[in-house]
Amino acid sequence: MKPMRHLPKKLAVLPVVLLFSTIMASGTGPEGEISALVRQRTDAMNEYFCGQILYKEAAERIEQAETGRLLNEDLTAMRDFFQTDIEEITDYKIKAVDITDIDETLICAVVTIEWELYGTNGKEHMEEIYSVIAQKQENSYKLVQFF
Repeated sequence: MKPMRHLPKKLAVLPVVLLFSTIMASGTGPEGEISALVRQRTDAMNEYFCGQILYKEAAERIEQAETGRLLNEDLTAMRDFFQTDIEEITDYKIKAVDITDIDETLICAVVTIEWELYGTNGKEHMEEIYSVIAQKQENSYKLVQFF
C-alpha cells in the first residue's frame, strides 16, 4: 500500500480547480456581461413593483445597469405604474444570449428570456426575444436598449 502523504496536496488543488470551473461556467465575456445587466434591471424593477424595495433603492440599482433614454424611460415607468396591476415576475430564465455585433464600445445581442408571471389572469408562462444594446461607460457596460 502506498503512503498517503501526497493526498493533502491533491486535496488542496481541488478548490482551485472548482473555482476556475465555476468562473468559466458563470458566463464571463460579453454574454455574461449582457446577462448580468438584464438580471440587474429585471430584479430591481420587479422588486420595486412588488413593494420589496423603495423607489430610491430601485432607481440606484437601475442607474448602475442603464443609461440614456432607456434609464429615463424605466424611471418614468416606475413612477407612473407604481401600485398598478403589473404582473409579478415569479421566475425567469435567460435561455440564450446571442451576440450580434461587438466592438470597443458596444455589445449588441439578441436575448431570449423565459418568463413565469403572476397577474390578474393567474400564472402565465411565456418566452420573449429582446434586442439589447450595452454601451461602454468608463470601465463597465450599461444597457442603452432593451426592447
